[in-house]
Amino acid sequence: MTAFADLPGADAFAVFYARFVERVCTGELAQASGPLADDLMRLLAASAIATAQGLTPSPEGLAAGRLRDLLGPWLVAAESAYQQWARSPVAAGLVTTLARHWTAAAAQLPAELLGSFGPRAAALGALGLPAEGLARTLVTEIGAARLYRYGKAGSTRGVPLLVVYAMVNRPTILDLEPERSLIRGLVESGREVYLLDWGDPGPAEQARGLAELICGTLHQVVKVVGGRRAIDVLGVCQGGVFSLLYAALEPRRIRRLITMVTPVDFQTDDDLLSQWARRLDVGLLEASDTIISGEVLGYIFQLLAPYRLVLGKYVDLLDHAADPAWVARFRRMERWVHDGPDQPRQLLVDFTRAFYLDNRFMRGGLLLDGRPVELSKLTMPILNIYGLEDHIVPPRSSQALAGLTASRRYEEIAVPTGHIGVFVSTRAVGLPERIAHWLARR
Repeated sequence: MTAFADLPGADAFAVFYARFVERVCTGELAQASGPLADDLMRLLAASAIATAQGLTPSPEGLAAGRLRDLLGPWLVAAESAYQQWARSPVAAGLVTTLARHWTAAAAQLPAELLGSFGPRAAALGALGLPAEGLARTLVTEIGAARLYRYGKAGSTRGVPLLVVYAMVNRPTILDLEPERSLIRGLVESGREVYLLDWGDPGPAEQARGLAELICGTLHQVVKVVGGRRAIDVLGVCQGGVFSLLYAALEPRRIRRLITMVTPVDFQTDDDLLSQWARRLDVGLLEASDTIISGEVLGYIFQLLAPYRLVLGKYVDLLDHAADPAWVARFRRMERWVHDGPDQPRQLLVDFTRAFYLDNRFMRGGLLLDGRPVELSKLTMPILNIYGLEDHIVPPRSSQALAGLTASRRYEEIAVPTGHIGVFVSTRAVGLPERIAHWLARR
């Protein structure tokens, strides 16, 4: 237990948790919203900064796996208790209070965070760059978005495959390192692969909503990739939602559609992120004049499972501290986790309102640029891939797609991993080949 006390962030978590329990139990929700938010941000940022500073304690005297063996049961029990609490009425009240506080102070929050935790760029730089990715060529730029092609022109065969990633993280996770690269696997299978990277939206993108993104940017990209012919599309997470929207509006332009860890039913009872998102005051956010910090969103994602995502990974770091390759991989993952781009305000408002609040895929009634979005128009072959242990997009959320389309060639692949594990876990090895095989059969 002494080794655990030396873990980066352990003391901060203990102090935060003690104050958190005390304030919740005494009913000081409203008064505690500001200090609690500050404590929480300090806690979650401590992990990233400790890593950036190279704090990798040596597990002397501990055999490999010993610390995980000792603390694993406690982490599991603590996470289970936390998950029950996070879904309780008390937690709901706290989340509502924090959401109002963060929304009202959105314009100042990113600066406050940086002032509290030190320069973000310096911390990320200390984590090191990802391994050199597969060679690619910039095809075009549309605003902040960039379209890349992998491999040499004419070196691949078949229908082009466009990968549409989410806006809330960087697509580097798809090509993090050679042995864990969805992109590399698809290219090596003979596919002509394009990647849509949404980049870093600036002030010019803040008023652009969901309709402009789908009917404008994504439509232009599809035309660049395919010209007059239909293309294959692989949408990842939020990018899968974008792909479904576009395919429903322009079904003739999509030959085959693949969705990966993509939410469809946004209100399943096991979706903690949805429960929290539905407490966001989108009207207040829409009326503000601010850029939504990607850093803040990253902290919220970690808060969905803090014992596993914040403390658990540092237990594993201690157990593998003597393995340079493992530590290097850990740092690359940390850089990706903490390097989320800022979000366009109107897009976040539109997305939250249409899906988390109104659940439009399930209920219908969504209009984009005056055109109805109906998944029943999807008749192309569809492959739906999801993680069985995904806490961000629960399996049932993705599986809901099966009953909404008119495709006669709908298939699923259930991967025994979490949300990010679908791309980097050893339990997902062979997934690119399975995708390529599906495309070849169809």
